[in-house]
Amino acid sequence: MSDFSGDRFSRLLKSLTLREITPMELLSKRLGDIPQGVEMQLEWKQAFADGDPVLASPEIEIFRPKFDFFVRQGTAEVFHQTSIFILAFNVVDPAAFRELWAEESLRKVFMEKQIQRTMWPIFRQHVIDGMSRLAMQPIPLPWLI
Repeated sequence: MSDFSGDRFSRLLKSLTLREITPMELLSKRLGDIPQGVEMQLEWKQAFADGDPVLASPEIEIFRPKFDFFVRQGTAEVFHQTSIFILAFNVVDPAAFRELWAEESLRKVFMEKQIQRTMWPIFRQHVIDGMSRLAMQPIPLPWLI
């Protein structure tokens, strides 16, 4: 099946349980100032380590997402936050997981949307904390819809 199926995606989610979220790298860089009353451009990116997910054992899948957030004034970057995590999932139904993970559309939604939604509140807090620690007025990231 090549098209996305909500029922099949639900089955994929039920084949896993979140075991652990471990921050591995947190890097905040102040590269300038945020002037009052000036519109800033916000940009963020999500990427995964090559080979994700990694099979840590027959019952554990590991994902290693990296999130980058940039604040720019025009072309000048004034803040950059990088956060790298390890997410460990227990595979509670290995047969269902293997069957469903073989479908590219399900893998794509899981990696691009599900992990993003799982990690977004933590990453948002990293951005706020990183800016605060560097004596910058924090910019709250928007909700994901």
